[in-house]
Amino acid sequence: MRISLLFSVLLICVPAYAVPCTKATTECTEWVKLGQQAQALIYRTYALDQKNDRVARALVVVHGQGRDADNYFRTALAAAFLAGALDDTIVISPRFASNNGTGCRDTLAANEVNWSCAGDSWRSGGISTSNKELTSYDFMDEILRKLARKDIFPNLRGIVLTGHSAGGQYVTRYEMANQVNDKLGVPLTYVVSNP
Repeated sequence: MRISLLFSVLLICVPAYAVPCTKATTECTEWVKLGQQAQALIYRTYALDQKNDRVARALVVVHGQGRDADNYFRTALAAAFLAGALDDTIVISPRFASNNGTGCRDTLAANEVNWSCAGDSWRSGGISTSNKELTSYDFMDEILRKLARKDIFPNLRGIVLTGHSAGGQYVTRYEMANQVNDKLGVPLTYVVSNP
C-alpha cells in the first residue's frame, strides 16, 4: 500500500510532457492564423500554443517547388531521430500551398492562403493571390514569433531555418529581407541547400 501511495504521489509531482507527433498526417498539422481569417498549414512535432519547457531547439524546414511539406517533415523527423533530438526539438515544415492554374493545383482548405507558383511567388516573399495584404514572409514571421514566445517555449535556445531547392531560394531571400531576425530574442540560424 505504501508503494502504491508513493507511486501515486510521484505521478502527481512529475509534470506530464507531450510526446512528439511523428507522422506526416493531420494529427501532426496545425493552422497558423494570418490576419483576421486567413490561415496556412504547418506540420509540427509539438503544438505552437501549448507550453513545453523541454523544447530547447527548433528546426523549420521549407519544402521545394513541389510544395510537399509532408515529405520534408518526414525527412526532418528522421534527422531529429538520428540525432537523438526528437524530445527536445520542435520540427516544423510549413506548406506554401498554391492553386493558381499554372501547373500548381494544390487542394486548398477554407480560408487557406493561396500563394503564386510563378512570377512574384512564395519563393520570393510574394503576395498571396487570395489576400493582397499577406506575403509569404508574413507566414514565416508568424511561425518564428510563435516559437520565440517565452511563455510557451521558455527554454528555446535556438532556431534553425533551412530550405532545399526552391525552399533554399526562399530561405536565402528571407534571411536578407525579414523584419523579425533581431526582434525574436532567440538566435536564428539560416541553412541554405541547393537553391
